[in-house]
Amino acid sequence: MSLKLFVSDLHVGDGSASDDFAYDREFYKLLEDVDEADRNAELVIIGDGFEILESDAVKQMGLINFFDLCNSLDGDVIEMIFNKHKLFFNALMNFSKHHKIVYVVGNHDYYILVNDKLKEALLEKIGSPNFKIVPHFYDEEFGIFAQHGNQYDVANSFAYMQDGHLVPPIGDYITRYTMKYFEPILRSTKLPEEVVRDYDNVRPVSYAVDWLKYVTYIYKLPVDLMKEWRRSFFMAFRSEEARAWTRVKFPHSYWLSDFFTQKAGWFEFGRRITKLVDDIFRFKETNYLKMRAEKILNSETNPDWKLTSKNVAGYSKEPPDIDYSRLKMVFFGHNHMPDFHIIPTPSGSKYYANTGTWRPLVERSVGKYGQVTFHKKIEMNYILVKKDRDDFVVETRLISRTRIN
Repeated sequence: MSLKLFVSDLHVGDGSASDDFAYDREFYKLLEDVDEADRNAELVIIGDGFEILESDAVKQMGLINFFDLCNSLDGDVIEMIFNKHKLFFNALMNFSKHHKIVYVVGNHDYYILVNDKLKEALLEKIGSPNFKIVPHFYDEEFGIFAQHGNQYDVANSFAYMQDGHLVPPIGDYITRYTMKYFEPILRSTKLPEEVVRDYDNVRPVSYAVDWLKYVTYIYKLPVDLMKEWRRSFFMAFRSEEARAWTRVKFPHSYWLSDFFTQKAGWFEFGRRITKLVDDIFRFKETNYLKMRAEKILNSETNPDWKLTSKNVAGYSKEPPDIDYSRLKMVFFGHNHMPDFHIIPTPSGSKYYANTGTWRPLVERSVGKYGQVTFHKKIEMNYILVKKDRDDFVVETRLISRTRIN
């Protein structure tokens, strides 16, 4: 038997307010169990294993240019994460003595891929040649392709300008902008710490506005959080970063940039940008990762759906060399929503799965009479793929916890 373990979106952080990872013992035990089950097992982390984007180091650098930020970070970020999660690192170090670990980079840990100081610091901590950092994962024998998935998220993917220059994802800038301007407002309300932490864990993201309305009402806050949150989005979209991104991603709407510096156009800008933000959120509510997986898995008969350099922009200059006739499974992470689907193709059934997350999830519930409430649960999701001779078994495992008062 041969075994592969897939996880993603652990978001192991530096102990700051954005670090919600509290499952070091559970992760350690999982790797012990996998080691016991198969001494040749392999671990694949499909992106956002470490939380770099929302670290204190990035927060302190503020709204500097994205590429300057990528180059400015150093190994101290890894050291801070290590100091807060030594047991997690011990799990990786012990497992990597006898097993391969493939670390696929996502959007919250992207800097590790392009910053040699970060990469070397992480490799030094693990201390094993079995630990590899890559932009995507492909195993021809198992027929598995895995990518974080932000590459198909309009706000969190890179793009190329006509002259070949790379445009960074607006999602990175908006996250840093809200860290600087909105989160201090959120904390000034004196909400309980656990409630403040919930803000970043609402899924789908489109329900964040409802959550802000909810906590404003429940805690009778003197601040209109929804208004302040939307205002932070509007202001972020006035930046040069947003202008460049809009020109590339929405070429027919690039004229929006004309309103960024014209007071007379502010009302129209507000109306248009509200629609743009709503469109982005509506896109996130669709199962766009499953839709992309369906295309990839059907690429053998429809070559137009094969991965191109656009699908790996910012991560690799060339698309992965995949034998689509042997491809059986596509795995993504990114949206924190575990998923498993059988995908019919002309050559037989194939499979798509999402690895979910190890972060808390805050979800909206609507009662029988229309009342809205939010509940939090803890999830620790992973996928196991077992090969026994010529047969494959795929297991998606969901551990869900919630506290009942």
